[in-house]
Amino acid sequence: MKLELISQDSIDIIKSNLEIWKPRFDADDASWLEEKLEGMLFLPTSYEDIPDFEVIVDGENPFATEAKNVEIVYGNLQFLTDSQASDERLWAGLGLGHFWNYIKYRWNIDGQSSVDTIRNHFFFGMGPRVSLTRQGVARLWWIGRLTYDGQRTDPFELTKLVCEQASFITDILERNTSNNPRIVHAFLDALLALRGEGITITAELVRELSKYLNVLGGTYLLDCLSPEKIILKVTEKGRDIAEKSETT
Repeated sequence: MKLELISQDSIDIIKSNLEIWKPRFDADDASWLEEKLEGMLFLPTSYEDIPDFEVIVDGENPFATEAKNVEIVYGNLQFLTDSQASDERLWAGLGLGHFWNYIKYRWNIDGQSSVDTIRNHFFFGMGPRVSLTRQGVARLWWIGRLTYDGQRTDPFELTKLVCEQASFITDILERNTSNNPRIVHAFLDALLALRGEGITITAELVRELSKYLNVLGGTYLLDCLSPEKIILKVTEKGRDIAEKSETT
């Protein structure tokens, strides 16, 4: 398997023509873009000898494959630096190449899809930060980057937790506090601790605790707080929220 790029000029041309070209996303691959661009679609990189791997593309519920596909993509591409993994050209190349069918499957993309749907999941269609967890392949890598912990018996334990609900990914990984994996790990460990106490980890609870973590970030320099301190504060807040919800 090769890692290939799409040039920024090509990305710009494709994006500007999505309204016209979106019916072509019914195709089995993106080879039709070479004709549209009047030249080679992919540019080579120095990574031309990566062992082949495939993600899961089956089942009626694509989100059910999320955690396992994070393991597959991050496990095989863990060598990428954060800088490389922030480059739209790389993910657009993988999306229009090796992962074409996966993105179409995962996000239910066909020739009738909206321009925004195609733009957001094949390319970077939102802000630089949010795009990392919305583009179809970058999303899998970055979920892994922010949740993988090689010191655990199951390095993907936290990955599985954050992939239980789509809203967990949005509320936990798309906030400013997710810049530091250490903070993300502490937050997720607090959720595991609350679950161990019999508290149900709902979308509402995660959302409220994520907001609380942002508030903490306005009071403390979270990067300087120990994981144990973050876990303590988040679990205390979680218990308080759970108790209040039981009395209303």
